[in-house]
Amino acid sequence: LKDSTGVPHLKITQRLRLDQSKLDDVSRRMNSSSSHAVFVCVSTSNPVENDNQDIQSRPLRNLISYLKQKEAAGVITITSGEAEVAGVLYCFPPCPFSYDLLKREAPFLTAEDGKDDHLVVLVVCGNA
Repeated sequence: LKDSTGVPHLKITQRLRLDQSKLDDVSRRMNSSSSHAVFVCVSTSNPVENDNQDIQSRPLRNLISYLKQKEAAGVITITSGEAEVAGVLYCFPPCPFSYDLLKREAPFLTAEDGKDDHLVVLVVCGNA
């Protein structure tokens, strides 16, 4: 994803409370979309190199802790060049909903696998 100057970045602009009604809405969007993808993000101890001084790079574990504390997912609206909504990217901290998403895509996972700090990123295409 790139901003208007062409600099690639992701910026969480909203939070989604991990309430059942909100999570049901995410599930509906996912099921009615043209496509979706699920990713797992894990923290690394390697420093992230960035030449642009305007971009803050913080450890992923800080974001995970923040989202856990707020009991929320991060939300990024993805727009096309014409400012139309092309999709939504959700960043879920470890929680029952994110674990269920992982289990759908990787049924061999155990409950023990979901205990490490990670983010489950769900990208839902379209403006369903």
